Amino acid sequence: MIAAHLAILAILGLVIAGTVVFGGLYNVSARLGHLPGVSWVLHTTYHNSVDLYAPPESEVPPDLDDAGRIALGAGHFDQACRFCHASPGEQQSQTAQAMNPRPPHIEEAADHWQPRHFFWIVHEGVKMSGMPQWPTASRDDGVWSVVAFLMAVKEGMNHQQYEALLGRDGPARAMARTERPAAAAPCVTCHGEDGLGRGGSYIPRLDIQNTTYLTAALEAYRSGSRQSGFMAHAASVPEADELAELAAWYGAMPVADPKGEAKSDAALMERGEELAYGRDPKKNVPACVACHGHGEGPKGALFPALSGQYEAYLVEQLHAFRERERGGTDRVTLMKKAAHDLTDGQIDALAAWYAAQPARKAEAGEPQQR
Repeated sequence: MIAAHLAILAILGLVIAGTVVFGGLYNVSARLGHLPGVSWVLHTTYHNSVDLYAPPESEVPPDLDDAGRIALGAGHFDQACRFCHASPGEQQSQTAQAMNPRPPHIEEAADHWQPRHFFWIVHEGVKMSGMPQWPTASRDDGVWSVVAFLMAVKEGMNHQQYEALLGRDGPARAMARTERPAAAAPCVTCHGEDGLGRGGSYIPRLDIQNTTYLTAALEAYRSGSRQSGFMAHAASVPEADELAELAAWYGAMPVADPKGEAKSDAALMERGEELAYGRDPKKNVPACVACHGHGEGPKGALFPALSGQYEAYLVEQLHAFRERERGGTDRVTLMKKAAHDLTDGQIDALAAWYAAQPARKAEAGEPQQR
């Protein structure tokens, strides 16, 4: 008897639910909001879910206070997130405030979470909230840079500091912007007017790359064959002909700073040079200079210049190649094979050595031979 009553109740429940769903009886208007108690249930579920699925503290990188990481994260936030969450010290737009659920102001959002929670939210997004997932499924390194920025906000970043971080705090920069292509405005937020990269370290310098390589890289980002949450967004905004214009603008820049990063660890430099020239056959590491060159620049237009590139950026890229998380042009298979057997120590040595070398780029199509 009880079973029969339960069955009847279940059927009635399904009929009522079907009537609400298919009859359109539930008013989804954002103006009306949720029924009493629903917001509390959803918000509590959200908080507990983030806490459960966020990575452990042991996976949080130790360098979230690195200026380059913070600058890189700020650049992406400014282009992809600011229109909903506003920047530090900035009033949130009325449109954002009218959303349901309302995206929290960045200062409010940063106040409630720890780095591991931020990582999960940025990487995974949140269903039915307007918060998107990270544009690429692989390569977590970019997410941690956004986390670094969020932690800087949590520690009290104000609007003036935010604008300075993005290079929008001086008349000299405003004058320089008039000489660049219109589509380059988002690019200089991270890479700077001179291509040196704002904040250095994790933002690659572009002044050492030629037009051919930069064009191929931008097209790879745009097509999705090269993974980067930052560049997937940045390369999707300009028109196709504007990508070529951007590549030509940065590719034509002179090398702004020919000096490499000063290093004091002689043993690390020696180890890096040994690996770069392939002088240790037991390690099965191909000679990097065979493609990327050394003093004279890369050996071909589609090989990026590495001499003078930032050490932290090179380390990040080599790790991505080794883990097969990075794509690129049709030559990417060469790097995946070359980096496959590299140890962490070898990656550190190679990155440090190349970062310490004087910068020089080969012109597009210029045959370079040792």
